[in-house]
Amino acid sequence: MTPLIIAHRGASAEAPENTLAAFELAHRQQADMIELDLQPTADGEIVVFHDHDTARWNGRADPVARLTLAEMRRLDIGGERVPTLAETLDWARSVAMPLNLELKKPGMAVRCAQLLREFRMTEQVIVSSFYEQALRELRAVDVAIARGYLMGVRSYRPDIRWREFWPFGALRRIAATAWHPYHGLPGLSWVLPRARRAGYQVNVWTVDDPVQLRQLAELGASGIITNVPAAARAALAQRMAG
Repeated sequence: MTPLIIAHRGASAEAPENTLAAFELAHRQQADMIELDLQPTADGEIVVFHDHDTARWNGRADPVARLTLAEMRRLDIGGERVPTLAETLDWARSVAMPLNLELKKPGMAVRCAQLLREFRMTEQVIVSSFYEQALRELRAVDVAIARGYLMGVRSYRPDIRWREFWPFGALRRIAATAWHPYHGLPGLSWVLPRARRAGYQVNVWTVDDPVQLRQLAELGASGIITNVPAAARAALAQRMAG
C-alpha cells in the first residue's frame, strides 16, 4: 500500500505556509490531503495559522488569541494573507480535497464542528491535536468526526516518553481514528506496524527525505506529512517502480 501524501501547511516548501496559495499548489501537485493549523482570534473567528504569536511575520510577539480577524488579515505571509477556516473549507469542498485540521489549543471544537457541518466536510477531514482536551471536546461535540492524536513533543518527562512509545491507552481514551507521530520518535519502527495492526491510521510528520519516505512506506505508514508533496510522490513512485 502506498501512503497518502499529506501536504504540511500546504506545499509549504514552495509557497507561503498555511495560505490558500500553498493549498492550491499542493492540489496541483496531486497531494492526497492537506494538513493545516487552526487558532482562535479575539473576536471568535478561526484562522489558519501555526504560531501562537505573530513575531515570525511582523517582528512583534502579538498573541493570536488577542488579535481580531481584521488584525490578522493585515499580516503579510509571503505576499499572501491569513485565511479563515471557513474560506479554506469552501475551497477544499470545491476541489474535493480532504483536510487534516490541527487544533493548536483547546476551546475550538464547537465552532470547528459547526463549520464542518455547514460546509458538509465532516467526512472529508481528520482533526488532530497534541492536546487531549481538544480531542475530548471534539468527541463530545460530534463523535463522528475522525480524530488523530499528535505526538512528538520536546520533553524529558517519563510519562510523555512512555505515551509516545506505547500510545494505545491515549488513543483509546479519545477513541482516535489515527495516531500522528513525529518521524524521530524512539521505537517508531517497532510501534508503527503494531498501531496499524490495531486498526489505527498512522500519519507520520514531517518527512521530506526520500529514503525515509520509502522506509516509512515499507513499515506500513498510512500517510506521510511532508513539505514537498511533489517530490514525496516521486520518491514513493520510485519505490513502486523498484
